[in-house]
Amino acid sequence: MDEPTNDVDLDTLRALEGYLDNYKGVLVIVSHDRLFTDKVTDHLFVFEGNGVVKDYQGTLSDYAECLVEQENASDQSQSNSLGDKKVNYKEDKQKRNERRNAIKKMKRELGKIEPATEKLKAKAVELQSQIDNSSEEGWTVLADLTEKLQKINEEVEEKEMEWLELAEELETLEQEEAEQQ
Repeated sequence: MDEPTNDVDLDTLRALEGYLDNYKGVLVIVSHDRLFTDKVTDHLFVFEGNGVVKDYQGTLSDYAECLVEQENASDQSQSNSLGDKKVNYKEDKQKRNERRNAIKKMKRELGKIEPATEKLKAKAVELQSQIDNSSEEGWTVLADLTEKLQKINEEVEEKEMEWLELAEELETLEQEEAEQQ
């Protein structure tokens, strides 16, 4: 089950927890919901990255406490060097968060550019249709419509270029993010 508690109301969540608590088989649950996982799991496979998977007998809260205890033990034995590591870790974490926020922002912007471009293209098609049907209306009307069509086509080009630049920048940031993990 992948994130089974997402978009679920409390009654459904309680029913799901009750069902899974009584389930006699094996389930694989992927979730960030600690309360839920504590209620329905007693064995964890913790993916730590770089192909490392830890097999832990216990709940997610137990595992978190174990990590805190290990960190405290290593803090006492390596307080000076760890202080530097914590500073570096905080700086790295800040950079990762900034990169993730930039990625989210770029994805939102890309999502806004696409519909705007489609609307402009629809306007361009409509104007082209008006131009095709306005041969009897006179030069000034035709010149005005042609000018509007040209401006819209320029806007479409600008939006497409903006989209391409953002997509390239987003791809670069996502590659950097993948390399950091």
